[in-house]
Amino acid sequence: MVFTGGTISSRIHKKALELGTAPYTLLENARKKSFSFDIIEPINVLSENITPEMYRVLFGSIGKAFSPTKHCGILIAHGTDTMAYTAQLANLLFSKYTVPVVLFGSKRPPDDPNSDARANFKAALALVSSAEKGVYVVGKTSDGKIYVHHAGYVQSADVRTDDFSSFRNLFAGKIVRGAFVPNPDFTEPPVFPSASALSKMKKLSSLPTERTVLCVPAACCNGYELYQVGMPSFRYVLVQPYHSGTANALSEDNPYSLLFLKRACDSKGKRIFLGPCDTEKPLYPTSRALREAGITPIPDMPFETAWAILMLCTWLGMDPDQFLKNL
Repeated sequence: MVFTGGTISSRIHKKALELGTAPYTLLENARKKSFSFDIIEPINVLSENITPEMYRVLFGSIGKAFSPTKHCGILIAHGTDTMAYTAQLANLLFSKYTVPVVLFGSKRPPDDPNSDARANFKAALALVSSAEKGVYVVGKTSDGKIYVHHAGYVQSADVRTDDFSSFRNLFAGKIVRGAFVPNPDFTEPPVFPSASALSKMKKLSSLPTERTVLCVPAACCNGYELYQVGMPSFRYVLVQPYHSGTANALSEDNPYSLLFLKRACDSKGKRIFLGPCDTEKPLYPTSRALREAGITPIPDMPFETAWAILMLCTWLGMDPDQFLKNL
């Protein structure tokens, strides 16, 4: 059982949220049902404040604490703001584990009468009890249903409903009356064996703390001359395109063009990726121009997946093309 902070670890104090010991109360009823837990708390932070260094501490700690001969599953209580990002990293790192890994959180703190914390925790336990392996996110939606999302497909929660979703609605199943009901139309995403070795996981906490990925939105009138692409803390730039999978492709002399950013990155030894790009949609002239200029498209995956791949390649010194060719 891994506690990390977030709303599920919070309580209401003077009409505001603050971190506390709330999640430990979730375990009391579980212990009465003959579950036993080894508990770690590598970090304790509101999830919107998580950093690359914290991620390395979190996953490095799980890698050291987990025993395939002792544990039948891994539960990760996490804040919902960045849970999709954490889940995508967990999928890359844990996809070869022989036990299920389940992330869960809550929209409201556990001491709120309308909290979904206990329902999500019970759903996580039900999934661990029935799934053989895999990395998942469980969450109760605004319509009262509890969905199971594969971590490789999960997307950040909707800003209006706070509900999680799966890429192209490829959810893994639901928890119905305390039991996991698989989605018959679900197909698992590919496993990345080169990133799943436990020995590599244990090295994460010793890696340089400043390594990250620069994420840039393809926002209208975004002036790319403002970005300091010469900084040594990143080697990859991930641009999130418009819904059509493209971005501004005016002349490379125009600071609002992604080609301007490409030229600047080339001069500093950086590489630009554009994603996600839906291969089922027609290719725009601007998309073709960006690709011909050497900007690498990342096809058919959530933005959070693309970020996780580039982040892991940054930490472990791996080639992103080795990941992308398996897709």
